[in-house]
Amino acid sequence: MREELLTPATARRLAQEGLAWEPQIGDWCITLGSEHVSEGDASLWLVVALAPAQGMLTLADANGRWPQAHVAQRDCLWLPTAGKLKTWLRGRGYRVTTGETTTRPSVGPFASVAPSQHVCRLTSLSGRVIDGEGVNEAEAVAFAMLRVLLNEKAASREPYSPQL
Repeated sequence: MREELLTPATARRLAQEGLAWEPQIGDWCITLGSEHVSEGDASLWLVVALAPAQGMLTLADANGRWPQAHVAQRDCLWLPTAGKLKTWLRGRGYRVTTGETTTRPSVGPFASVAPSQHVCRLTSLSGRVIDGEGVNEAEAVAFAMLRVLLNEKAASREPYSPQL
């Protein structure tokens, strides 16, 4: 999987929590339910043309194994880049800061190895801070974004108040 993209599992979770996709040329996606693709590297597709009135996308296989395919948008799962996620967040008024940190396990055979962890900090206009972390920048931004989506969902629900 390309480093700057989300994993299918994370993308699916964001979609389930309400992240809508308006396809654009250059977006990456996977197809769902197609017999010649799976959710591995071979199933990574690039959007090369749009037919929004018909709800169809023209896709090119990232590995060059398949000819261009015409697929219904509903049969695709968008794998956004970190940049696309940051743009969405900035459009909602968040300041987005990302970086890399090194963590060192204190015990065990890997105590001298310093794996890197990506972090994301979102700051709202009101000063509220939301942090996320992940194995790459896109996953860290997605984790923070997921918290934003969940907070928006919770805020949209009105609490039950019985009439007395």
